[in-house]
Amino acid sequence: MRKQLAVLIGMISVFAVVTAIFIYEWLHPTFQYPEARDGVLDARQWDFAQQGIIPLRGEWEFYENALLTPLQFRSGGTALEEERRIIRVPGGWKDIVASGSGYGAGTYRLQVQVGDPDLYSLRGKKIRMSSHIYMGGADLGGTGSPDLQSDRFVPSNLPFFGTVKAETNTIEILIQVASYRYMEGGLVQAPEFGLMGDVMARRDNARLADMIVITTLLVFGIYFAGMFKQWRREPYLLFFSLFCLTMGLFFSIDNEIIMATMLPSISFPLLQKMLFILPYYSILFFIHYVRLYLSDRVGAGFRLLSRFSYGYLLILVAIPNDFLVVLLWPGIVLQVVAFAFIFVWIFRNRNRGVHVYYILLGVFFLLISWVYAQTRYQLALDNPFYMIVTPLLLVLSQSFLMSERAREAFLQSERLAEQLIVYDRQKDEFLAKTSHELRTPLHGIINLSQALLDNKERPLSPEHRENIRLLHLIGRRLAGLVHNIMDMNRIRHGQLSIQPKPVDLNMSTRFVIETLSIAPVNREVRLLNELPSTLPFVLADENRLRQILHNLLENGLKYTDRGTVSISSEIRGAMLAVSIADTGRGIPPHVMGSLFQPYFQYDKDCADSRDGIGLGLSISKQLVELQGGHMEVQSETGRGSRFTFTLPIAPNRSDEVAAAANDRRKEPAALSPAVTAQIGPETEFHILIVDDEPSNLKVAMDAIGSMKHAYTAVGGGEEALAVLRRKKPDLVLLDLMMPGVSGLDVCREIRLLHGLAELPVLMLTASGQTGDIVAAFAAGANDILQKPFELAELKARVQSLLAMKSSSEQAVRREMDFLQAQITPHFLYNSLNALIGLSYKDVNKLRETIHHLTVYLRAKFTFVFQSATVPLDRELELVRAYLAIEQLRFGQRLKVEYSIDEKARCLLPPLILQPIVENAVRHGIGQKPEGGTVHLVVRRSDGGVEITVEDDGVGMDEHKLAMLEKRHTTGIGIDNVNRRLQMKYGRKLNINSQTGLGTRITIYLTEVSDVESNSD
Repeated sequence: MRKQLAVLIGMISVFAVVTAIFIYEWLHPTFQYPEARDGVLDARQWDFAQQGIIPLRGEWEFYENALLTPLQFRSGGTALEEERRIIRVPGGWKDIVASGSGYGAGTYRLQVQVGDPDLYSLRGKKIRMSSHIYMGGADLGGTGSPDLQSDRFVPSNLPFFGTVKAETNTIEILIQVASYRYMEGGLVQAPEFGLMGDVMARRDNARLADMIVITTLLVFGIYFAGMFKQWRREPYLLFFSLFCLTMGLFFSIDNEIIMATMLPSISFPLLQKMLFILPYYSILFFIHYVRLYLSDRVGAGFRLLSRFSYGYLLILVAIPNDFLVVLLWPGIVLQVVAFAFIFVWIFRNRNRGVHVYYILLGVFFLLISWVYAQTRYQLALDNPFYMIVTPLLLVLSQSFLMSERAREAFLQSERLAEQLIVYDRQKDEFLAKTSHELRTPLHGIINLSQALLDNKERPLSPEHRENIRLLHLIGRRLAGLVHNIMDMNRIRHGQLSIQPKPVDLNMSTRFVIETLSIAPVNREVRLLNELPSTLPFVLADENRLRQILHNLLENGLKYTDRGTVSISSEIRGAMLAVSIADTGRGIPPHVMGSLFQPYFQYDKDCADSRDGIGLGLSISKQLVELQGGHMEVQSETGRGSRFTFTLPIAPNRSDEVAAAANDRRKEPAALSPAVTAQIGPETEFHILIVDDEPSNLKVAMDAIGSMKHAYTAVGGGEEALAVLRRKKPDLVLLDLMMPGVSGLDVCREIRLLHGLAELPVLMLTASGQTGDIVAAFAAGANDILQKPFELAELKARVQSLLAMKSSSEQAVRREMDFLQAQITPHFLYNSLNALIGLSYKDVNKLRETIHHLTVYLRAKFTFVFQSATVPLDRELELVRAYLAIEQLRFGQRLKVEYSIDEKARCLLPPLILQPIVENAVRHGIGQKPEGGTVHLVVRRSDGGVEITVEDDGVGMDEHKLAMLEKRHTTGIGIDNVNRRLQMKYGRKLNINSQTGLGTRITIYLTEVSDVESNSD
């Protein structure tokens, strides 16, 4: 501690001695110049070319209250001799002019005798406060506007430079001077006289020195301002930046006043204000810089100094310029106190080592500049040229100090980074091990909670059900997080294997969109697939591509409150660029750089508690890069975001392949022939096998063949649909992911025509992900099997589905038999009574009624034995026969209206429409005393056929409708129809009814183009 104190005291002592020596030599120059005597300066022995410039010091003639010209001196005579006075230059007018205050006007005159006529120049500085100069009889102009009237006087303190060609050896110099405000007048600094080249070089060198200082200070000020913008934790950077900027501005209005060359119209009052204010501001900024850098406490003394300083600056700004000189010494006192505080802080923090020495060095250079500036101002002296170094050394010393601090911070950051790498590795290992341990219990939670939710025999209470549902959702969320953590760990350790192959982006996108649509993240947001139909295949890992699409689309859904999330693409050379755009809240610009960092989440306060831990985007970006692409993001706050990633286009599977696939969609007739195998006449079942991979197709064909079943094997979705149009198989083995038409598309087409029990579908998938399984079952699959599969498992699942189909068909047949047995004797008795009555009245009507009864009974007993479905017109024939018989029985109480589109063609199970019409007649119209109307409508609608049976009978109340929906009814007609439609098509009747207004029942069926008409 004592050693450090001794070093500080020694440095300060050396600085003080060196400063005192410099100032003494500056004030007492050893070089002697000729001086003026009685208004004449004899320079005939002075060699201007060798010895340089002469300061015009000495005795000048002075004519008070007169602004004289050379002409007046030539013709003035004795009148001017009486006004002539001799005064010393440099010097002010205080106690010289009659006013005694130093204000007034007058003319200075000096005759300079030179050895040789030549081009001579005059350079004047600090001529207060205005001037007009004549030299050698020539009018050289001046600065400001001197005048004998104070109201016409214009002040200026700009330097002056003028040149004349001397014709004689005596050069007369006249300087008109006036000052009525601000400061006392006079030549307070001696003008400089010499050869034009030397005087001009002196002026240019002074300007160059000022420019060097100004440029250096402003550049460092901007540099440290930029450092503060990047490193806001260090406020001392801001104050040092402000110090450099204010010092740079001060030097631009001092000495040669460089600012006047850029702003020639700048006024003297503004310049004077700035000359008083800027130095104090610079000292104030510097003292704040030192205190903040040393992190010294703010004591009562410093707070008091700050208050006085701000008050002083406020006064400087507010008061008129006439009183600024009065405030000069109070400002000097405050600046001295500020330097004292700096030294106190330096001594207090002397144990900080080299940092304190750098600061002390800067304070020394600042103190030298300050002392020289105050001395130069008080004595009206020129700055010595070596003083250009002090502000530069001040800035450089503090720059070295901050560089040293930055170096120490860098070394500390390196040490921390090494520790963080170790901690990060340990964290990854912990997360990976923990994730593996969590998978089994999490899947147990998910499966057990799902079992509780699906238990229909012992349903949970509403309160417990909601809790279990939340538990299930949380479990699934945690399982997804565990999966992401494990993926991230594999990527970091290079353990994630990528198996690129040509992949159909269209098919993968449709699959992901369908998966997300099963359990929508936000029902207010629509997913739009804007990919063109003719896209080239991309070279990618199919499962990882779907993971990327899922992450990006789900991210868009999470952060979009309402609107759309769309996917589009474009070809960029050999790459395919895929863009996912949303209309959500957008991403703030300041987080864009960290968006793809692992575990990064932005705007948590506004994210409405979104799920996730910030791994999805990071994993997606790294998966894209592992497959040879890159990812970028564009976003505008409040408008939405666009994520774009690129993947290489698959070689030899580009536009031509996609175009060929598109052509196959348009021309089914040109498909390649399917492979069909018929085992023998005893074969009971026929199975359709669909897979785009030849090896998988061969394995499935061998397995089905060994089970003695017939099969048809095709290699794509289009071929499968073509086979289904020709002949319905008993079972379909269907690959989930295929180019062109995917397995999900084929399965949906099957379910439009056939129910789950009528045509079972066993889906085959290579990924086995939960999303694949959910999407497969949502599309209508009966079962799903992961590839590669065991042959025994495949055979067991095939046999189980075929047994289910057979059992279902037997149940339907038994139900049809039961339905046929429901032809009530009451209906036959009424019909026969009607026939007997007609035999006495209308024989022709009798024949017609017998025909209708025959049609009705034939349809009731024979439809089921012919086929599982019948054409629509056959069912309509039965309905017409039934209604004709009922109209005979009801008479005028029953009216029938038909609105039938003759172009409508479809197949439907037998005895579907007639029980509905019978229900309308018996339970709707029959219960109404005045009768009513039954309206039958058949029309084409959106690729299907819509059949409506409407009556204006008694209708049903809400309770009866609810009982009908729950199948708690005593009759079998409507319930039987509903059950058979549900089994075959997966849809039910649409029933609308109101008490007293009637009932409307609607059926939606799939339209079939080629249907035989009534054959009988």
